[in-house]
Amino acid sequence: MKVLMIGNHPNVKGGITSVVSQLLKHDWKIDGVNMRFIPTYIEASSAKKSLYFVLAYVKILCSLLIFKPEVLHIHMSYKGSFHRKYLVHKLCKIFCKKDIIHLHGSEFKKFYDESEDKVKTKIRTLLRECDSMIVLGDEWNKRIKEIEPSTKTVVISNTVRIPQDTVHWSDECFQVLFLGVLIKRKGVHDLLNAISLMKKCGINNINFVIAGTGTEEENLKRQCNEMQLCDRVEFAGWTVDQKKIDLLKQSHLLVLPSYNEGLPIAILEAISYGLPVVSTKVGDIASAVVDGKNGYLVEPGDVSGLAKAMSNIVADKEHYKAMVKTSKGLAEDKFSAGKYFDLIKKLYFDLSEKD
Repeated sequence: MKVLMIGNHPNVKGGITSVVSQLLKHDWKIDGVNMRFIPTYIEASSAKKSLYFVLAYVKILCSLLIFKPEVLHIHMSYKGSFHRKYLVHKLCKIFCKKDIIHLHGSEFKKFYDESEDKVKTKIRTLLRECDSMIVLGDEWNKRIKEIEPSTKTVVISNTVRIPQDTVHWSDECFQVLFLGVLIKRKGVHDLLNAISLMKKCGINNINFVIAGTGTEEENLKRQCNEMQLCDRVEFAGWTVDQKKIDLLKQSHLLVLPSYNEGLPIAILEAISYGLPVVSTKVGDIASAVVDGKNGYLVEPGDVSGLAKAMSNIVADKEHYKAMVKTSKGLAEDKFSAGKYFDLIKKLYFDLSEKD
């Protein structure tokens, strides 16, 4: 069968690109799927982004006429991403094609709640009309059903390749890693405040690596300098491929103090190496981080709780070893690739067989 996938350009930074990359690297021919991909979004000026989408829309139209896919797999976030994918969805309906909306937007419910009535109607229309909507966990399933109860949701968590390597305790220096886009909702300002608290408490054997770029990068570097944390904190820039693998292998703990998430790829990558995780109680993170077992979950904005959680992990070597084992086990049991691609494949074929 033929599937046309729609998503971000591979150069766009973020979790959606990671998921799209995983899907495109899979050998779909073994599963009887002929997969093609058209990117509809790039990181550029507004004018260039608009032109890029128009050209992509024409390519999608041509693909519907020539390639003739049975199913379109459409990756969607919120705001501009929603409006672009709404147009693609409507094109699917014109050509009587089945479409899967793969929802990644951690702030989609907030986007809906804050939208004007006209946009809310469009959102509910898309949710109601799409042939299937992939959500990343039970919490997001509930949120989408609150917006439009008739949405045909299917829960498919993100996946991760399970490496042979597993992290180990270090008696010398403990490295804490943040991995993600540097934007306000990721809570990195809270992380720096927590690091300052730990420093005041005399916890000196920890280094922090902030790996990412984004609109808050300069503000974060300024905050780091003003708080005199530059001896503890390294800004490593955006990391991909081998550089990211090396950082994960060299680190001992992942921290992600976000205010909104779905199920971040960064957390799945971390637990695949056995890293314990300190994160916030948002989205479906609790499916990968079991509080007290392979990390800790705190409330968004709870700086003291964040500092305490990281300090607790650093202070207990034996508990740390147990957390590493639990993280690795969770990754292998719940998020390995085999089950993930089987679910996606089944969804493709089930939709293609429907009238």
